[in-house]
Amino acid sequence: MFEHYLLPLACLLLNFLAFAACLRFLFSRQGLYWIIPLALTAVISIPNALSLYAVASDSALAPLRITALDLQPLLLSLLWYAMIVTFHYALKKTIRVNLYTEQVKKNLHEARHLESGERLARERKGRRAKQRKRYRAKLAERGVYSEAWLDLYDTE
Repeated sequence: MFEHYLLPLACLLLNFLAFAACLRFLFSRQGLYWIIPLALTAVISIPNALSLYAVASDSALAPLRITALDLQPLLLSLLWYAMIVTFHYALKKTIRVNLYTEQVKKNLHEARHLESGERLARERKGRRAKQRKRYRAKLAERGVYSEAWLDLYDTE
């Protein structure tokens, strides 16, 4: 009884894997290339889902006799999934330069360089502020000497 479900379920599973892979690659940098394979995967999976539904809803199952025509959807699903994987690796090899990652690396190096320059300027400014604070001009203290003492040095 379980063997009746095996073939349509395997086809649907392969189609689901192909759909999930296309959906994952759709949100990558080369996402525009994956719109058509995603649609074709959805179209290919509809007959397999219908055949699984037909097997599941049929209460009186006949003895299982697998012919070459019954294996055709499985082979199609298997070849389609292999084609998706091959297309993914072909895109990876063809589009070698990922401009996004190169720009991120360039921006990171530039930000680190600017940050180090700003850090040196801050340290330099802090050292100057410390030196100004240490060697600044001080007001003379009044009231250290008494008035009588100061009168001795007044010449007027």
